[in-house]
Amino acid sequence: MRGLLRTARPGHWVKNGLVFAAPFAGGALDNAIVVRQSALTAVAFCLAASGTYFVNDAADAERDRVHPTKRARPIAAGEVSLPLARMAAVVLLAAGVFTAAFVSAATAGIIGVYVTLTLSYSMWLKHLAVVDIVCVASGFLLRAVGGAVAARVAVSGPFLAVASFGALFLVVGKREGERIELGASAPTHRSVLAAYTSAFTAQLLSLSLTATVLSFASWAFNTEAGEPGIPWLGLSVIPFVIAMLRATQLVLLGGGAEPEELILRDRGIQLSAVATAGLLAVGLYIV
Repeated sequence: MRGLLRTARPGHWVKNGLVFAAPFAGGALDNAIVVRQSALTAVAFCLAASGTYFVNDAADAERDRVHPTKRARPIAAGEVSLPLARMAAVVLLAAGVFTAAFVSAATAGIIGVYVTLTLSYSMWLKHLAVVDIVCVASGFLLRAVGGAVAARVAVSGPFLAVASFGALFLVVGKREGERIELGASAPTHRSVLAAYTSAFTAQLLSLSLTATVLSFASWAFNTEAGEPGIPWLGLSVIPFVIAMLRATQLVLLGGGAEPEELILRDRGIQLSAVATAGLLAVGLYIV
């Protein structure tokens, strides 16, 4: 049971909090029905994501056994057998789609697209440079879109841009972290890393960082355009930029291999995120 739980990666479920981004930005999280629908969608993504982890780890078991850290994964270490891993994957993936169906058919469809995309990534697409980071980033974007569909809130172009480029930033940071962590042996453990040089990932980080910040600023200033009083949404840009800069610093130091760890362990990012969320909450729900 311990091995099954570790393979499900509950620590990664924090990423599914993106489901609440669109309802929050749309000022809809003060509605109990929206909260319930969003929570169910987050649970559906947790189940589906855990199912894909079982598929991925089963497919990569041989390669993981020669990786300095991944060899401790339960499937690679022999704690969870391949038949049991495949059975758990089927149960979790089906449970994810089933849970989403309680929200709406459209939400179940998004979970279905997420599962299809992630399985295609695990089996094939992760070996194609650039395509691999687009696939992983699309998984983050589907979480944000899934939250909007579940809550039935409209999303603006700038919001989608923030979600898209922010996801790209996280995934590029992950590749850079893996490249730094594994050094010269990186292509041996993940062949696609041979295509990601430090210069290339630096360019991608710069592009995604700039686009994310500009998109967030555009959303914040346009959302409260013409509103009297203190520009709470506009002020949120300051801690948001600080959080992005801190994340960039950690990525360049090699700490981006596990993006969720940046959120769960770094106090600078946590404080900046709380300040950003607080200012947004005041501007969207109080003033």
